[in-house]
Amino acid sequence: MKTALLVLSLIAGCASSAFAQTPAPATLRLTVLDPSNAIIIGATVTVTGADAATGAPSAPPATTADTGIATVTGLAPGRYTIQAEFPGFETRTLKDVRLRSGENKQVAILSISKLEASVTVEQDKQQAAADPRGRSFGTVLTREEIEALSDDPQQLQQQLQDMAGPGAVIRIDGFEGGALPAKAQIRSIRISRDQFAAEYHNAGGVSIEIITQPGIGPIRYFTNLRVRDDALTGTSPFVASRGPERNTNFGGGLNGTLIKDKSSFGLFVFGTDSYDTPNLNAVLPTGTRAESLKLKTPRDNLFVNGQMDYAVTLDQTLRFAYNLSRFTNQNLGVGGYDEPERAYSNENRTHNIRAQHFGPLGRRAFWRSRLQLFIADTKSVSATQAPTIRVNDFFTSGGAQLAGGEHSKRLNFASDLDYVRGRQSWRAGIVLDGGWYRSDASANYLGTYTFDNMDAYLANRPSNYSRRIGDPNLSFRNAQFGLYIQDDIRPRKNLTLSPGVRYEMQSHGGGAVNLGPRFGVTWAPTASGQTTLRASAGIFYDWLPTGTYEQSLRVDGVRQQELNVFGPTYPDPGGFGTIPPINKYLLDAGYQMPRISRVSGGVDQGFLRVNRVSLTYSYQRGSRLARGSNLNATVNGFRPDPTFRNIIQVVSDAASNQHQVLFDANLNPGAMLPAFRGPLINWKRTTVFINYQLTWLRNNTDGAFAIPATGDLNAEWGPAANDVRQRVNIQFNNQIVRNVLVGWNLNLTSGDAYTLLTGRDDNGDGVFNDRPTGTGRNTLRATGQTSVGLFLAYQIAFGRQATLPPGIGVFGGGGAATVRTVDQSGGRYRMQFYIQGQNLTNQPNYLGYSGTLSSPFFGRPTAVREMRKIDAGINLNF
Repeated sequence: MKTALLVLSLIAGCASSAFAQTPAPATLRLTVLDPSNAIIIGATVTVTGADAATGAPSAPPATTADTGIATVTGLAPGRYTIQAEFPGFETRTLKDVRLRSGENKQVAILSISKLEASVTVEQDKQQAAADPRGRSFGTVLTREEIEALSDDPQQLQQQLQDMAGPGAVIRIDGFEGGALPAKAQIRSIRISRDQFAAEYHNAGGVSIEIITQPGIGPIRYFTNLRVRDDALTGTSPFVASRGPERNTNFGGGLNGTLIKDKSSFGLFVFGTDSYDTPNLNAVLPTGTRAESLKLKTPRDNLFVNGQMDYAVTLDQTLRFAYNLSRFTNQNLGVGGYDEPERAYSNENRTHNIRAQHFGPLGRRAFWRSRLQLFIADTKSVSATQAPTIRVNDFFTSGGAQLAGGEHSKRLNFASDLDYVRGRQSWRAGIVLDGGWYRSDASANYLGTYTFDNMDAYLANRPSNYSRRIGDPNLSFRNAQFGLYIQDDIRPRKNLTLSPGVRYEMQSHGGGAVNLGPRFGVTWAPTASGQTTLRASAGIFYDWLPTGTYEQSLRVDGVRQQELNVFGPTYPDPGGFGTIPPINKYLLDAGYQMPRISRVSGGVDQGFLRVNRVSLTYSYQRGSRLARGSNLNATVNGFRPDPTFRNIIQVVSDAASNQHQVLFDANLNPGAMLPAFRGPLINWKRTTVFINYQLTWLRNNTDGAFAIPATGDLNAEWGPAANDVRQRVNIQFNNQIVRNVLVGWNLNLTSGDAYTLLTGRDDNGDGVFNDRPTGTGRNTLRATGQTSVGLFLAYQIAFGRQATLPPGIGVFGGGGAATVRTVDQSGGRYRMQFYIQGQNLTNQPNYLGYSGTLSSPFFGRPTAVREMRKIDAGINLNF
């Protein structure tokens, strides 16, 4: 009996010990990335047991959240098979992964699928529609739309600005500023509208987000050649015959994987070698001269883009980039009123170095930091060293009087931290921008004679002589700082409240507290998530331009003096043994950063699955805007300080207001037609992008040093100089016929405003901005502009099948993402032949309207934008 009791006691003790030592459960946190190390939101993660201890499927499938991380809890320690999948990507399987008690972190990198895909994945349609950073109020360009854009970075930037509208801010991998990358390195482009969150500096509400990728898969080569022959170039209506023109664009690059699952790179070089012929349209003493000059304006541009990714750990990535932009231009400043001797050359060189780090920080946070350095140098040289002779709106002759240049170094640092917990999604960040500037630029160093009209010129009777003398060398520093915090709160899955606040300051912007509160509401009222309503309000601030600050340092009456002589003798103003009264420029010690108050409301509506339209109204009220105040204006015929002419101080007391309506649509006409898809024909490969803007913009300032012509700020209130009432952009892209790409673009704008002037210096301040009595600013309107563009391409593939570098965009938040890839089936070698046309209808888009009453061109244009231009090119990928 005792023996039996002892055995039972031992068994109970062992059972108790075994129960006490049962291991704690394991938690898996899997980060899902694409080949360029960007997170994938909405990927499905399945965890399956791989041994006797873990058994069959151990947990229901999980989905990656906004941070790209899927969390699976309550797993028994042991070996598992982990599978991650997402449409458009190959499924990734991690076999025999051992999970221990507590937290376990893994990373899965998904390869691009070889099939064509355009898929929208949503965890919850209402939740996705109510995400302020989601698909609503934005446009994601398809691969075909990107391919139809220009390979020339300068022209590409103009095309994107036309789509987005004026004032749009371009961000490249989160960086502002710098040259655009080569198109071959662009992974995705998204135009976002009505941005109100505290993370944004600008009040315009529109940004162009460009995401690049160094390269994936095997190393591949890309080359492009585009040429223009002037046989098809249009002729300006102001000349009888067109001068010669030539344009050659060339580029090539490599990209791909350096170390599998560790590092990738991309390197691209692009150049332009071109020239055209300026047209003169002026009235000279010998009569009207409208002709193509026997003078070429050569341009030699070079762009170098390099990128490299490096995975420091499984979930922490570094990205490095280098950009070089070099522009060399000759015989600038000629044409219109300006005679050939006004020519000057200019060289601009900018180096841009970028470093970026991103990755998760703990379980709930994601951290991204960016650092970039700009080193820029510009230099100008005049072709003729001679004084300038200007007969207002008749002609201008003499030298351009430009010498020296600007040299700057600018360092920008930004860091953002996202933290998600429950119904709240916090984001906080800091931006610091510091610049060091040095300049030896000289202008008007030989003097300028100004004549009111031709009669005054023929009588040798100038009304004014101005000239800058003194030392042009100066240096200064500038610092800008921003700090923000915001929160996206979801009281319900279809409603997001977005409070936030931003603080900004600048080294030369006064001591005001520039605190900008922001608030937005995003609501998706329908279960389908097809409708999104948004309203926002906020206060924004603007920086003091470094050029304005530089002017106040340069012509301060000590370093440099600006002579301003009324009724001088001609052609020799005489010696200046005693310096006559001069102009000087100051920055008000109480200058404050301009403040913009903005409210907006809009609706975004989807229909037929792939079509969306949105309408937004916004009102902006600007205060503390910069304008010039003449502290030494004439009073009863005398100046308060007779040792000076004008003392122009930049003050911040001007204002503006703007009403704007924005409409944009992304349509797939093929979705509305009867379904048809064959081996060569597919109606669904068609997209139409429409953007329409209706704007009323009024203010009472023409810039920091602009003096009110009337001396009364209230009398200056009127349309702004850039008050363009209507803008329309329509872009149509299709690949209905396989391998044939057609892109068509239409741009329409109404005329901008300009001012009626007398052509005389009636108030004797040396500034020719005087208007007839009772006439306001910008009361005249130019005619509108129309431009039609076309991109037509045919591509062939040959050689063995291989995976090509894809064009892919992953966007979304709150459980939604959109993926677009290109059809990667076909041969290893791909060749594309294309024709690209600008202003195909050869529409004369007039500009340079004269508002001067005494000019023979009064109320008429004096120039046109580029006439028709046709380019032909070839791309090769292998």
